[in-house]
Amino acid sequence: MRILVVDDSSPHRRMLTAIFGHGGHEVLTASDGEAALAILEREKVDAVVSDVRMPKLDGFQLCRAIRRDARWERLPFIFYSSVFIGGPARDLGRDVGATAYLDAKDITPQQMASELDRLVARHVRAEYDATLVRLLDDVDFARRYHQVVLDSLHGAGKEQMRDLVAESKRALDSVLSRLDSERQTLAERADRKVEAAQLALLKELGEFLGDRINNPLAVIMASAQLLEMRAPGSATTEAAERITAAVSKINAVVREIAEKSGERVI
Repeated sequence: MRILVVDDSSPHRRMLTAIFGHGGHEVLTASDGEAALAILEREKVDAVVSDVRMPKLDGFQLCRAIRRDARWERLPFIFYSSVFIGGPARDLGRDVGATAYLDAKDITPQQMASELDRLVARHVRAEYDATLVRLLDDVDFARRYHQVVLDSLHGAGKEQMRDLVAESKRALDSVLSRLDSERQTLAERADRKVEAAQLALLKELGEFLGDRINNPLAVIMASAQLLEMRAPGSATTEAAERITAAVSKINAVVREIAEKSGERVI
């Protein structure tokens, strides 16, 4: 992982850099919240480990700023402090969106690497579960939308377009089945670790829904009445091509998800 360590203490930054580096992680450092935000603007980071008391922008303000930005709203953010450890501080940390609030008196620096791995793994798994539920709903909507479009493509001159949409729907049926199988596997194995790469794949799949499929389907459905006894227009043909390309990409991504999950792909 790429970890951003935020602490105004240079010795603390060096210590955590050495510990996380020994654990196989790449470490970026910032001396305050403002510097951390500047790094996040230009670098991809997998987790933030931050002190609370810092100049310019402290840890609470940093976490709040991160959670208010859609790009980082799900980024694991972990407080690690030996000063602000009381109930009000923990409550504020939780309320501004921290993933965890660790007391340096309870967790030694040497334990931080394994604790970070555990917290990030739990966070990734929870986000994966939630993303999968949303995708199941999105794919089911797209699949049912295909059926509505198919029902509008009856009559002469629409056979080719109907075949294309029907093939796309069959592919989405398969996608839905695989995703539901993944959901059931996760439900049965609460301890299964999900890698960040698998979460990235699932998010990639989500990007190919919506504009890539549903909007082109709307074009085809709106044009259905114009296809009587004539060849499809360029807009309709382009819409069908976009759907075909998107569904093909979805199939490839879902197969990769299945392979990474240990499913035998035929």
